[in-house]
Amino acid sequence: MKVKKFNPPPAHRNSPSKNNANQPHDSIKINNIYILALTVCLAFLIFGLAFVHHAANLSREDTIGYIQEATKQTKFAIEEHINEEYATLMAAAIVTQEKNLLTDDKELSELIKSLGANNAYVLIGFADKNGQAVWANKHNGRHRANLSRESFIKQALAGKNTLSEGQLDSLKSTVHYYSVPIFDEKTGAVKGVIFAADPQDELRMIINRSLYAGKGLAHIIDNKGNYIVESDNPLAIGTGSNIFELPVPMNEETRREILDNMAARKAGHLKMSFQGENRLAAYTPLALNDWYVFYAVPEDLVSAGLKNVTFGTAVIISIATCIFILFILLIRKVNNHNRKILEKLAFVDRVTGQRNYQKFLIDAEKILKNTKGIQYAVCYSDIKGFKYINDLFGRDIGDQMLHYLANIQQIISQEGEIYGRISGDTFVALRKYQNKHDIAHRFDSFAQQLSVFPETFQSGYKVELYGGAYVIDPADGDLSLNDMLDRAILAQKEVKLAEGTKRFCFYSNDMREQKLWEAEVESKMDAALENNEFQVYLQPKIDIQNNNRILGAEALVRWLSPEKGLIPPIHFISLFEKNGFILKLDKFVFETVCRYYKENILDGNLPAYILSVNVSRLALIQPDFISSYTAAKNFYGIPDGCIELEFTESLAWKNHTLFKTIVAECKRNGFLCSMDDFGSGHSSLNMLKSIHVDVLKLDRQFFLYGDDVKRGQKLVKNIIMMAKSLNMKTVAEGIDKEILVNQLRTMGCDAIQGYIFSKPMPLESFKQFVKSWSGGENKAIQTG
Repeated sequence: MKVKKFNPPPAHRNSPSKNNANQPHDSIKINNIYILALTVCLAFLIFGLAFVHHAANLSREDTIGYIQEATKQTKFAIEEHINEEYATLMAAAIVTQEKNLLTDDKELSELIKSLGANNAYVLIGFADKNGQAVWANKHNGRHRANLSRESFIKQALAGKNTLSEGQLDSLKSTVHYYSVPIFDEKTGAVKGVIFAADPQDELRMIINRSLYAGKGLAHIIDNKGNYIVESDNPLAIGTGSNIFELPVPMNEETRREILDNMAARKAGHLKMSFQGENRLAAYTPLALNDWYVFYAVPEDLVSAGLKNVTFGTAVIISIATCIFILFILLIRKVNNHNRKILEKLAFVDRVTGQRNYQKFLIDAEKILKNTKGIQYAVCYSDIKGFKYINDLFGRDIGDQMLHYLANIQQIISQEGEIYGRISGDTFVALRKYQNKHDIAHRFDSFAQQLSVFPETFQSGYKVELYGGAYVIDPADGDLSLNDMLDRAILAQKEVKLAEGTKRFCFYSNDMREQKLWEAEVESKMDAALENNEFQVYLQPKIDIQNNNRILGAEALVRWLSPEKGLIPPIHFISLFEKNGFILKLDKFVFETVCRYYKENILDGNLPAYILSVNVSRLALIQPDFISSYTAAKNFYGIPDGCIELEFTESLAWKNHTLFKTIVAECKRNGFLCSMDDFGSGHSSLNMLKSIHVDVLKLDRQFFLYGDDVKRGQKLVKNIIMMAKSLNMKTVAEGIDKEILVNQLRTMGCDAIQGYIFSKPMPLESFKQFVKSWSGGENKAIQTG
């Protein structure tokens, strides 16, 4: 078979073919596609590399931020420990204000015994203002020398709490010396120093609580980079006494930047190399001396995955877009993983493994932005005497207890509730509730589970939990979580101050008003004393066995405020007892009474009445109580037996031995003594047999007989008879009815103090009262 050859028509033979005509255009299109593809690939490569670089920078910034946060956490732990040591020594300084420990070995031994019982001190001592010092260890080995050249003594004598650098003690162990000044109570001048040596391991134990599975480490350094407390972590860098002493010298510019920052008390961070390993480090100043916390962690531990993914992504982006996208997703995964590690560093409590306070604030704010009608309360709690639990059972058991407590919190938490550890033994929680009873019941259950913590329960030690709650109320306005927590803490403190059986309390606006009132009072009380706003009133005591003659009077204090008028003592006495101002007020009242006695009885024309003055619990335990009161009495020439000191029944109950001794000393110095408010609290007839007071003042509660009047009258009558048999006079307080006066007269009661005869009155009014008194005919005078 033949195949016919095809020939185009002649007319078209010389014409270009259609295919040949499109070839240049196709080539251009292909080239353009190549160029576009290359451009897109190159652009995507550039974009991808830029994105990876940006992501790496963001991750590095996050890493540095979290490491800086870890550095701050270590700083807070160190400062908290140091402040606790200062507080212990400051308390000792107050107690020893009037003592000379250079000559009094017994007092020094008592101080060593007291401070050494609950602390790790290896040495405790005292120096006077000239630097003459005596010190001893817990075994009472005495040493004496002049330490005036010692820096920690010099600074304390200059009025500053001081912590020394590490020094070798007699056993060649490194210790740090804590020292605080002892101030003269009258002049305010520094009269000496209390100092103690703490093993350096106490601080090292804090900085060794590192993160990142033990690969993070911390040092305490000075602003020259010298080690104050060096970590004993095997990964610690440096071979000498300074963080700059490295096998590979640090870049001089970096070194100078660090030193400049430290000289200016600034925090900072850096990247350093050691034996081929990069480390990220941060430093932040401590609030003492020129010391810093220096914290370091291997960079590979937190960013190795990111580096590998970044390198792989850069290679794969140039090969294929899809792989590039997959690696972008992988980067995200790695970043999330690293973020979780770093969030654990910043937001997870190192002791309990649970949420810390910063994380609690973040999560709580999210919850409270959308409550969906659910009622919430902020709850705060801490363990009673947790410091002593650490001392008795050890810090490890203390940490186990905190972990146990956190686990209980986790178990009882419902969906939508969170909790966290603030610090020490303090916890905060955000709880849902239907009514307040729900919250209180859950707290009781929580406290009960804690009380059976195995390590302490088996030893018979009762662990108690105190708690307070603020019920979130929109009517209170837009409060921050910190404000809410402050209110929960205020409620918890109310429970602690009450010293009763109650362990949990809800915040109320009355508490806030009380705190504002107390703050206002405290801001004005010193000026009020200087401006004579405190006035002494007298309430007469009437001898009902001898024609209602005036037997004497009790001195009472009133506050005449220019802004608020007359403020009764019930509104300020308890506050003054808490803040110590009661000591100044007691002395003011006593001296006013002594001066009044001299001017109006010794040098005037008033009869020689017995004036009585109340003594507060705080005044009673002052070392100079008897000597200062006796000195004032003698200064005004008051004869013995003319001033009566009134002590409340609770003072005798709480420290029977001390009270017995003080009463005996007061009587030896010419004072009469009375037990006030007898019957208002823990009355003990057995207690009276060994305390030789002159007067027994019966509280008005005795005369509220209730349903069984005859039984109540028999009790009062027998108490009066018993007092007489013990050579005590009896005074009935708060009497405002004539029928009670007649009954008490029949029972043999010596005197009455109450509104039936007169209210408390100003000093000048008392003089008029005495002149006009005629044995009861003008009783019930309303004088203020």
